[in-house]
Amino acid sequence: MNLLNKPVVDEMCKDEFKDLLLELVERELRNIPVDALCRRKELCEAILNSNRKTGDRAKLCKQVCDVAKDWKAQGEQINALERLGFTVIKGKKHYKVRWHDSGYCKTLSASPSDGRTGANSVAEVISLFF
Repeated sequence: MNLLNKPVVDEMCKDEFKDLLLELVERELRNIPVDALCRRKELCEAILNSNRKTGDRAKLCKQVCDVAKDWKAQGEQINALERLGFTVIKGKKHYKVRWHDSGYCKTLSASPSDGRTGANSVAEVISLFF
């Protein structure tokens, strides 16, 4: 029995939809008091006990964040993003990072000077792509 129908959207990695849904169920379960007796808690626990995440989504997120956290616009960083499935296009002062042909685009500086550039980029990458 399929619990949900798979949407017609390209996945960034294997079982991205499944892993995201399980992350959301985990988050919901954390918001329910430990000593609570309720159907919502029972359902969340049953879903999590019956399914395992592949970890591919978390792995991809970590790899992208590792590249973005020390962003210096170096060739090896750009190549790493491309190997992970992103398209990187250089403009005059910025790089545009896009997941394939999606509408989601993150701009990264071609000459970052701010010490917080990497940390800010990681936060923005996570909120945009993950």
